Amino acid sequence: MALPIIALLTDFGTQDPYTALMKAVILQRVEVHLVDITHHIPSGDVERGAFVLWQTWRYFPKGTVFLAVVDPGVGTHRLPVLAEVEGYRFIAPDNGLLSYLLPENARAWAIANPVFHLPNPSATFHGRDIFAPAAAYAAKGVPGKAFGPLVPALKRLPRPQCRLVGEEIHAQVLHADHFGNLITSAGVFQKEGGLWVFTPWLSEATPVYFTPTAVRLPDGEVVPIFKTFAEVPQGEIGAIVGSAGMIEIVANRQSAAEMLGLERGAPITVLGKRQ
Repeated sequence: MALPIIALLTDFGTQDPYTALMKAVILQRVEVHLVDITHHIPSGDVERGAFVLWQTWRYFPKGTVFLAVVDPGVGTHRLPVLAEVEGYRFIAPDNGLLSYLLPENARAWAIANPVFHLPNPSATFHGRDIFAPAAAYAAKGVPGKAFGPLVPALKRLPRPQCRLVGEEIHAQVLHADHFGNLITSAGVFQKEGGLWVFTPWLSEATPVYFTPTAVRLPDGEVVPIFKTFAEVPQGEIGAIVGSAGMIEIVANRQSAAEMLGLERGAPITVLGKRQ
């Protein structure tokens, strides 16, 4: 029988022992397969953590428990929660970290029962003292109601703009990845029979056939859509449909983020043609 999976996402980095301490607490309580999604979310960047969770969770097997700790409000009144959706379980602070993947009607419980905490939890390291043991018991199959009361509504981050108007998609920069590619909220694009099908990100809108051809940057410059990074001429800016189906503003072997200096929230417009 396959071991249960706990997938970890934090902003703890790898220089300090914090992630190892969480793993130690888990392994004392359950035999599991631990998978590191990343521990390099920028410190306290809940929006970035929420995006990475959205980007990755469906690629894991059903039954995976996600332990996500990006928690600038640790020790405050924000709740630690266990949420469930489509056969997956999520252990996280209720600070918006689960915004981009949970439907409005997702079930969630406060992790309030001290049976599932370490004794005398510290005010500064709930990752070790509350979230890690809860993840271990969640992987064992302990039902949600055992952890605490139902949470009627989880905190939601503001929804990034992604709006189709005529033959333009109005969107914004979300963040820059490790390579300096600027990920935008313009998506999700999927190929269907050789055509692009577009569904506004985080929306229940009806998909439409829309072929993206270019991106207009905040300064008015228009850059073309390319198929691959290598097609972008050296020293120039282009755009691609990235692996998550989002429009990315990129450069060939250079950092588009450094070249453009665009910050989160900068408005961009995807130009194209509706079929």
